[in-house]
Amino acid sequence: MTDWKDRLSKEIIAAEGYVTGLFWRNPDNYNFYSEDKINYKSFLNGAYGYYFTLGRKLSEKGIKVFDDISVSQIVNETNTVDTYNKYGGFETIDELAREVKGKEDNLDAYYNEIKKINLIVKLIGYFGEKVIENEGKYNYRQMNKAQLHTYWNDKILQIGIDGDNKYDEHYLLEGLEEEIDDWDENPTVGLPFFESKRMTKITTGWDYGHVYMYGGFGGSGKTSLTVNKVIMSCIQQKEKLLVIANEQSISEFKKALVVTSMGVGTKEYVDRQKLNEGNFTQEEKGKLVKAAKWVKELCEGDEKLITFVFMENYIMDDVKKLIKHYAARGIRRIIIDTGKPSEGDASMARWERFVEDMKEVYKLARPNGGGLNLAVWVNVQLADSALKMRFLNEYALGDAKKIKNEASVLILGRFMWNDEYEGGKHELLVNQWDEFVGDYVDKAMKREKGLQYYLLFYSKNRRGMDNKTGQKVLVLKPYFSINTWYEVGYTTVYDDHYY
Repeated sequence: MTDWKDRLSKEIIAAEGYVTGLFWRNPDNYNFYSEDKINYKSFLNGAYGYYFTLGRKLSEKGIKVFDDISVSQIVNETNTVDTYNKYGGFETIDELAREVKGKEDNLDAYYNEIKKINLIVKLIGYFGEKVIENEGKYNYRQMNKAQLHTYWNDKILQIGIDGDNKYDEHYLLEGLEEEIDDWDENPTVGLPFFESKRMTKITTGWDYGHVYMYGGFGGSGKTSLTVNKVIMSCIQQKEKLLVIANEQSISEFKKALVVTSMGVGTKEYVDRQKLNEGNFTQEEKGKLVKAAKWVKELCEGDEKLITFVFMENYIMDDVKKLIKHYAARGIRRIIIDTGKPSEGDASMARWERFVEDMKEVYKLARPNGGGLNLAVWVNVQLADSALKMRFLNEYALGDAKKIKNEASVLILGRFMWNDEYEGGKHELLVNQWDEFVGDYVDKAMKREKGLQYYLLFYSKNRRGMDNKTGQKVLVLKPYFSINTWYEVGYTTVYDDHYY
């Protein structure tokens, strides 16, 4: 171990020990801190890294109490007996778990210290050991992770790079075996969509380094779905998020959030129109306040978790500045609602401007070539000419169809048509769970008063299959009055167009 790494390992040893002990004491913590957030590579001290990873293996097996017998079983299954014995076996971790009793409230602080040291290690890889040399007002020990990130990112911005193009040189055949190990140990699984196992599985979540585009017709609930599936997920997972809006105000987003919180959280109902009319009854106001309290508890009171910026004039140069500004402060998940061509540019057709703008968004999101490795979600409006399209693909975007080239995932949505319900000429069979049969079966959807099913097409998917390569269309059941979107199952919609 190098001198600087040995120095840092001594500084972080207490925090690593506390985190490991607290996770073993309460294995449910593994469900709240996913493997992409903290894993073996997060630890500088091998013993704690080993025991922490061993604990995750136990948790993944559904084991809730880590005793000597269950631990020994997993040790044998993972062929780590020698390592286990080297670090003192069960006695070491059992003693540690007892020592951390009463320190549960400090878990986040210990976790943040580990993440801070992880960042420092990466920074040293770029800037050398001056990262841990205190100079003037700079003292890495007194700074948190966000402050360190901002400080060194600003250094890069100040230096600047000659030329507009960014290049990352690699050798394709070099390190293939190491890369396979990395894929195995660090799967590229993104943020899960809120209460949506199927939607998450299709794209393996909302991951960094990618642009996800979601297209819907005007007034079809693009923002509502985004609040339910994306924003609620960020709140639940405590992920910082920047929302750049140019149509709906902060008040409208707050209304959508409170309505959603009633639908998925408190399970209560207030007529959505009443939020506009005001003059609440005591019962209605009580329900709204209860929903607000519920969502704040979900994010543990972090009221600054979601940053909202409304742009009166949507211009891509300003969007880029905003994204860079907040990315430098640790916000790497971005929603743009709604993506459209920059205003006031008469130098090219609107659709051409839109394509160029989306290229800029992609350049910011990508993980290499000078990108910021962001997770970007862009809502876009489908062309009115596509209202008659039964099978949705990039042609539903109209003249701007080439924007799909900048997306890793292109999701397009529409309501089911009348003739697609049970008995209709184009009846859709939806593979869904049948309680009576106790299995998944193909069934036609019956019309329900006040409800209309919604179809999600996956026209492009670099993170899995799309509708042309085997991915079926996902069927949702939305309740707009409480903004919930339940997954029903999969169906097949045939493409009968000739392009």
